[in-house]
Amino acid sequence: MLQSKSFVKKTKQGKVVKVVREHYLRDDIYCGVPFCKVCDVGAARLSSTTSTIIIVDTNVVLHQIDLLENPAMNDVVVLSIVLEEVKNRNLAVYNRLRALCSNPLRSFFVFSNEYHKDTYVKIETGESPNDRNDRAIRVAAQWYQSHVGNAVRVLLITNDRENRIKALKDGISVETVESYVKSLGQPALLDLIVQTPSDVAMEDAEDPRPSKRKTIYSEHKPMSEITSGLHRGIYHQGKLRVNRYNPFEAYVGSESIGDEIIIYGRANMNRAFDGDIVVVELLPIDQWQEEKYLGIMNDEDEEEDDNVHLAPSSADDAPRVSNVKQASSEDKNTLPTRPCGRVIGIIKRNWHSYCGSLDPMPMPAGEGSVAHALFVSKDRRIPKIRIQTRQLGNLLDKRIIVAVDSWDRVSRYPSGHYVRTIGQIGDRDTESEVVLIENDIDARPFSSQVLACLPPLPWVVSAEDIVNPIRQDLRHLRVFSVDPPGCKDIDDALHCTLLPNGHFEVGVHIADVTNFVQPGTPLDDEAAQRGTSVYLVERRIDMLPKPLTEGVLLRFTGLFIFPFESCIEADI
Repeated sequence: MLQSKSFVKKTKQGKVVKVVREHYLRDDIYCGVPFCKVCDVGAARLSSTTSTIIIVDTNVVLHQIDLLENPAMNDVVVLSIVLEEVKNRNLAVYNRLRALCSNPLRSFFVFSNEYHKDTYVKIETGESPNDRNDRAIRVAAQWYQSHVGNAVRVLLITNDRENRIKALKDGISVETVESYVKSLGQPALLDLIVQTPSDVAMEDAEDPRPSKRKTIYSEHKPMSEITSGLHRGIYHQGKLRVNRYNPFEAYVGSESIGDEIIIYGRANMNRAFDGDIVVVELLPIDQWQEEKYLGIMNDEDEEEDDNVHLAPSSADDAPRVSNVKQASSEDKNTLPTRPCGRVIGIIKRNWHSYCGSLDPMPMPAGEGSVAHALFVSKDRRIPKIRIQTRQLGNLLDKRIIVAVDSWDRVSRYPSGHYVRTIGQIGDRDTESEVVLIENDIDARPFSSQVLACLPPLPWVVSAEDIVNPIRQDLRHLRVFSVDPPGCKDIDDALHCTLLPNGHFEVGVHIADVTNFVQPGTPLDDEAAQRGTSVYLVERRIDMLPKPLTEGVLLRFTGLFIFPFESCIEADI
């Protein structure tokens, strides 16, 4: 079945053109349900014992990816329209969702609703693309209900109030994320739920009582005003870097003024995190200060400023700013002033998961009660993060991971949610894992796809390898390793030979992994992602699998090794 899709787009030359594309629809796309009597059962990905098939909308995936990655969430159908929307809006979440869908241990199934003749919907006159996509999700949920019949429950999960109302009118079983998680009977899962700004706004709208919350931070400028200000040179864009030793001082590099702009205080940082791409407005020149004066901070300033939240000593071992009073006016006059500014907008967030622990606090009354705790990151550049948890007693003495969700201008702290527990505070393995996570080092075991790229063991050199013209036979040389005794990955070696002219030939040999790591393979992609082997006090995280580094490449005992060699002729 052939349909046509048309849309308009702007070219690089600034022209607006209409694009018409053919869109082919099929009737043989399988549903992924193992007990389906119509589709190909061999292509099923969902569990054969499931009682509920879950369909999620785009916002659930974007905001609740940590929850979806929990093993308790299974038998999830990801529609192709949802997958495409997530890819366009957040590539990192898209990659995590793709990993879930390709994991054979998880029952996640991608249904191509945009190419099925019974689930594809055309955009209606006056309908926004977002409303059309929501309608496509509801149509797909209806199709699943009629397709599987009474054999299993089909549940649409969405936090969109309008979408839920329309789904109920269409006879679709629908729930919010929170109501579904509560039905699972696992209170710990509730800690993974992200409270989005729209959820909070909806709760405020349903609460008739006036809010007494005080505005703490300035509102960010609209993007139209930011763009205009950047073009006129009023605003300056750059990456914000927070001082590691003074978290109330940050710098934004600006090419437009040829200098760094100093941001002093949480109020002027205006909810920006280290690494955010921000837009800065310069303060009046009479408010510019010298860098040395900015670095001076005392405890009185810290207590008086409601917007300042210095992580406690457990956050990091970095030395604190010394308790020195304000510099004298004479010293200030002798030091050159630096441009100072304030953040008026954030172009791109650098939020990610953070390692740390919870501030000590009294236990809430009642078992399973919700506690509003403050999370202190190991990185002292990060402000405290407010989270809700129902397992406070289990988390107070643990290193945990928390993700940031939002930071409202009426909130002193950013809001986040609990992701997972690393281990006991002070435990060697726990603290080592914290170091790896904070430095974004992948310590996971190698996947089966990567291991499948390795040559079979025991590996032997073939006749083709020996006569390969790009290799030279150096077995007549006395080559010795320079690795320490007991080393398993012996991959560095030297040789030294006296030449007829009296010079010495020094050969430097290193194991040639390129002979086994072919371009474009899963092994090549994994090695490129890891970049290097990482050495800790008690263990090593390899860039390549051990069967390759300790087995195939290292054949010194009367056998072969494929090295990469560089020879140097020296007159000594």
